Amino acid sequence: MAAAFGSGAMFSLVSGMGGPNQAANAVTSGFFFALVQGGLFKLGQKFSQPPVEDVYYSQTRSMLSNLGLQNYEKNFKKGLLTDTTLPLLTDSALRDVNIPPGPRLLILDHIQRDPQLKGARKL
Repeated sequence: MAAAFGSGAMFSLVSGMGGPNQAANAVTSGFFFALVQGGLFKLGQKFSQPPVEDVYYSQTRSMLSNLGLQNYEKNFKKGLLTDTTLPLLTDSALRDVNIPPGPRLLILDHIQRDPQLKGARKL
C-alpha cells in the first residue's frame, strides 16, 4: 500500500494536476491509489482461497476416488449420503441418487469388503 501511495503521489505531481495546492492533491491521490490497491488485494485474497473441505464427505470422497468414481461425489451430496450413511447404503439408495448399475456394484462391493465400513454396519 505504501508503494501505491507513492505511485499516486508521484502521478499527481508529474501529471501537473492539483492546481494551486499540489502537495495536498499529491497526498489525496496517493491515499486514493493506496485505498484502491488495498481493496483489490483484499478482494483477490477472498477469491483465491481454496475451498473448505467438507468433513461430512471425506471418507466418501476417498472411497470414490479409490474406485475412480469421483464424478459421482455430487450425487452423494445431493442425496445427503454422508460418511455415516456409507455402511447403510443399498442398491436402491444408490439408484435414488442416479448412480448407474456398474458404479453401484463397485461401491456396494467396496463397502462389503472394507472391514471398517462392514464393522460399522453391524453396530
